[in-house]
Amino acid sequence: MDFFDAHFHLIPSSDVCGKDVVLDFYKGNNLAITCAHSPEEFIKQDNFIKENGLEKNILQSFGIHPQMPVVSYGDFLEDLLKENKIKFIGECGYDLFTPEFKSQEMMQREAFNACLELAAKYHVPLIVHNRKALDLMFKSIGELKNVPLVLFHSFAFSAREAFSILNHNVNGYFSFSKQILNGNKKSISCIKELPLDRLFLETDAPYQTLKGERYTLPSEIEKVYRAAAEIKQIPLETLCNETMENAQKIFI
Repeated sequence: MDFFDAHFHLIPSSDVCGKDVVLDFYKGNNLAITCAHSPEEFIKQDNFIKENGLEKNILQSFGIHPQMPVVSYGDFLEDLLKENKIKFIGECGYDLFTPEFKSQEMMQREAFNACLELAAKYHVPLIVHNRKALDLMFKSIGELKNVPLVLFHSFAFSAREAFSILNHNVNGYFSFSKQILNGNKKSISCIKELPLDRLFLETDAPYQTLKGERYTLPSEIEKVYRAAAEIKQIPLETLCNETMENAQKIFI
């Protein structure tokens, strides 16, 4: 079976897990979206993909991450869009999880608005990161409607809130990671209730670790799929096929 990872970080994964680990997992038909958040990281990411012939396996994104809201990166982002070097903008959004992140709310807002505007202008899907700030996201619901597709990475809210986003005519998709292995009730509820054509799975490798883990491997996407299939009460192969079909229609 082949797996689609809706969100991981290529360069940190290669640095932490090892280059060969990444190459081994993507030498076949597995697919992924990789996100970079600084010009330096993107250049390394782009070179890695080209040097190893992974253009058909790994699709590139660049965004201004809310934990590092460097608004000046917007110029680099627009250059990438003009040159057609990325398929997505993100991840971007809000993160108010810590007092330090909360102190950057205004910069996060400016960075997110810049990404929103570019996503609408260039008709490019947006990958959203949101922790403890769903109310702020809903304040941008009108702008999100102008984006062709919004992928909510590691969605941390309830199924009711996911359906509320969809009911506001946002073309939203929701992705979940290893939190479902840890009994996260909101994520499990979302997987149970959301239709398959709105559902994606991810590793966020090398991040999104469980207690006691140092990092997450790209290959752990299979664990996430197996857990989601059990939650959804469908065969693993069905989930893989449906998710891959969604990915091929929407992203590739």
